[in-house]
Amino acid sequence: MESTPTFSAFTINGSKDAEDSCQKNIRMDLFVHISLIPAVLITLLLSYLQNRARHQKTTDKVPLGKRFGIVVPVNFISSHSNRWSYGAACGATATTVFLLFFNKYSGYFHFEVPPWAEVFVYLLSALEVGLNYYPFFACLSSNHKLIGSSLGFCYALSWFCVQVADVFDCWQISEKSIILILTPIPSLACCLFLMGKFLHMLVNAVIVLIRPEEEQQENEEPLLPTHLSSYVKHLLQSSFELREHGQSSWIGQKIYAWDPYFKFPTRMIVTTVLCLTCLYNFVLLDLFFAPKIVAGLDKMSMQMVNQSYANRTKMYIMVIQDNWFYCTFPSIFTSVIYIFHLLSCYRNQLKKLYRGASKISFASRPPLVLAASIRYAGNQIAYLLWGYFLLHIMFFLIGMMISFVFIIPIKEGNGKLVLQGLGYAILGIVLLLVVSAAQILASQFCFLQDKLSPTDKAKPLAINNRRAFQNFSYFFMFYSTILGFGTCLIRVTLNVFLGSWLLARIDRPIFPRGYECVDMGYSTWVGMLQVDLYHTHPVALSFCNLLLQDSASRMQHSSPDVLQDCSKKQGRTKWHLAYTLINNPALILSRKQNNFTSLAYPQSQYALDKLMISAVRFRYQTQTEQDTGKLTDRTAPDL
Repeated sequence: MESTPTFSAFTINGSKDAEDSCQKNIRMDLFVHISLIPAVLITLLLSYLQNRARHQKTTDKVPLGKRFGIVVPVNFISSHSNRWSYGAACGATATTVFLLFFNKYSGYFHFEVPPWAEVFVYLLSALEVGLNYYPFFACLSSNHKLIGSSLGFCYALSWFCVQVADVFDCWQISEKSIILILTPIPSLACCLFLMGKFLHMLVNAVIVLIRPEEEQQENEEPLLPTHLSSYVKHLLQSSFELREHGQSSWIGQKIYAWDPYFKFPTRMIVTTVLCLTCLYNFVLLDLFFAPKIVAGLDKMSMQMVNQSYANRTKMYIMVIQDNWFYCTFPSIFTSVIYIFHLLSCYRNQLKKLYRGASKISFASRPPLVLAASIRYAGNQIAYLLWGYFLLHIMFFLIGMMISFVFIIPIKEGNGKLVLQGLGYAILGIVLLLVVSAAQILASQFCFLQDKLSPTDKAKPLAINNRRAFQNFSYFFMFYSTILGFGTCLIRVTLNVFLGSWLLARIDRPIFPRGYECVDMGYSTWVGMLQVDLYHTHPVALSFCNLLLQDSASRMQHSSPDVLQDCSKKQGRTKWHLAYTLINNPALILSRKQNNFTSLAYPQSQYALDKLMISAVRFRYQTQTEQDTGKLTDRTAPDL
């Protein structure tokens, strides 16, 4: 059959020889397109089984009842149940999401478009990815557990089998067989986890069919989860400090302290799984292409450099290759630490927002805030991958500087020159520190007045010995100018270093104070926090829960009403209207006249005149009865 690319991320720009030598038996492009058919059918079936929350008059013409409701794949805001199942569902999509960054998935659309229309191809690719993996989430969240688990298991099994077959299709003749096997491992593991989850759901659904008394109401997420209710109860205690739950372990003191009053929502778990999986694929991509790039650089340099410098050039190429390889590990370690540190920052900042003790300012408009919350997960993945890449470059540059400034000269026997240059650098740094310390000491003991009171902690900011201070400032002005060039270079270097270091951390702005709104990553983080604060605040949810409980108790203990027999809202409205018009016929004149002027009532003008006469008579009779009653009240005492 026709040769097509695999799902592996490492055949994105692979060699043409490897592609030509492997005739694929499985066409992933056709499978991706054909899988849309069962995905759409599963979505339509689950939508048909889902009841709509509201009755729409536009659907009265179609005999659907309340069918075809909107299926909610995953609740990213306030959901705390099945978090790892949804994380596994997103992990199954991680390889495909990763391919979107490299225009690999859009290559399955075999048509050429002009450059200005490529953005629409990317949009079409993203929509197809969403439709292909939508059944995973829809089957997990469906209230019909038996049908949802059965369809979800079959769909996950099909994707698992096809991807495994695609990976092992040409692995015997391919040189990169190990890389091809390692690439889809996270996605395949998530597919296996999903299959086990769907089997567990299927068994529970069968047990409920056999024994209906064992059915548990776990379909809907409670308004007030258990951990938030515990948080509110803890607030009502006399002390706000956390109660001791035994002696904390070393892990709880140094690494992670478990909080019984907080649970990470589904969105954070899903984002963490996606970040880890995409980082795994990106690292494998880095390890696969870096030697090829270095080999190409070596070949190019050998053609351009004189043969007398060939050995030295090869040594430099080897230094570059070793530095890039060994700098991969600190970059991976730092990126993984960032992923888990973001979870810690999310918990700390959200708890501060609950208490009203956070310094984060919410100044954006609601549409901008909600849009930032929508794009948080995708932005976090992109920022993490870019952060890893820049961290890798930064560590590589530091390693190259150490290699060419210290290691290579020492190997070549120029250790004295290295020590001499290092001594000059240390001398300059020491002189800078000495001058700065001298200025501080002179300000402390010579140019500041004494304390106003012996109990004061510091001297007041009042200048003493003004003439000496002016001369001191004058002579140090010239030295500070020369020193400023070095400190400015240090400032630029630190800004580049910290900007690259903190790019993946969107929980803090990389721009100075007052320009935080320019940082789109930080704005996304703040918008996500604001949405979560407004929809998961424990005190607000507790208040709403109390109101709902009070309303439900009143409905249970209230006297029976005739209106309760009317099942539809339209029937209750017509009953109210008829009751009101019978007791107040004069209100008929205030109603809209559309019904009287329609073609269905040819005697509409006669009926309107008759109603007007009846209303006038009713008002006249009412006024006469009231006047008669007043007259009787006045004449009663004389009788």
